[in-house]
Amino acid sequence: MLETVNDVCINAACGRTLPLRVAHCPFCGARQIAQAPVLEKAVAPPPVPRMPPPVPDAPPTPAPMPQPAPQSVPAPKPVPPAPAAPAKAPPAKPVVKGSVPPPRPPVRLRTWIAAAVVLTGIWFFNKPADKPASVAEQVEAATALAAQCDLDGARSALAVLKSAKAPAAHLKRLQASITKSAAACDRQQQRAQAWTALQDSVSQALDGGKPDLAATRLAAYVKRWGDDPDTLELDAKVKVALASAQLDLADACLARSDRVCLENSLIAAERYKRPELAARTQTLRTALSQLLERSLLDAAPGAGQ
Repeated sequence: MLETVNDVCINAACGRTLPLRVAHCPFCGARQIAQAPVLEKAVAPPPVPRMPPPVPDAPPTPAPMPQPAPQSVPAPKPVPPAPAAPAKAPPAKPVVKGSVPPPRPPVRLRTWIAAAVVLTGIWFFNKPADKPASVAEQVEAATALAAQCDLDGARSALAVLKSAKAPAAHLKRLQASITKSAAACDRQQQRAQAWTALQDSVSQALDGGKPDLAATRLAAYVKRWGDDPDTLELDAKVKVALASAQLDLADACLARSDRVCLENSLIAAERYKRPELAARTQTLRTALSQLLERSLLDAAPGAGQ
């Protein structure tokens, strides 16, 4: 038996004209073959036979009047069930040419390398913090602060360790370091103040032409606080001033032709061994030799004839 195929979609929601005689609508996917409803024949239940009532044992009675036999009531005709609605098939998706996605290309090696680099950077950025320093390391760090005269930082670290109930041995050692450093830092601060005052006083003495006073003040400072690169530099400056003062005195002696005064002044200037004044000292030494020659010539017999 041939199946009829519609030219119009049997789906009422679609109802579009079909360009060809197809089995499924290309627009909604509904099946286009009409299906005839199937009627199921209802089966009537078998009739139940009527049983006569039991006759009790009784004395015979006069026969009753005959009565008409009861007519049997016909069984109700069963109502056939309503035809079941044909099940609607789910709409099939229209087949579109070229709808299959192309195969994905394989992941390249450089892509894996780039992903590894990115993940490594994220791990370094979000890596867990380093483990907290131990009590011994905290004590060492606080001791270093005390040695650098950062006494406030060292005392703060000591307070933190006390609140954390650190071992008493560590606390005692840190306290001793802070006490020792406090004395050294106090002396260092006093030395710095004394050095500032010394620089001012030495500069005033040198500007006033009193190198001896400047040398005396510098010697007192060195005796109390000791030498360092700054004091050695200032000492060289003071010695140049002292030697210059002796050479000035030698110039005055040369002007008076005082050979003894000139020689003593040169010896005093050369005692400071200042290379800055070597040329000037050599000039005066030459002048002293010439003065000595003239003195010998003047003292020779017959020099006045």
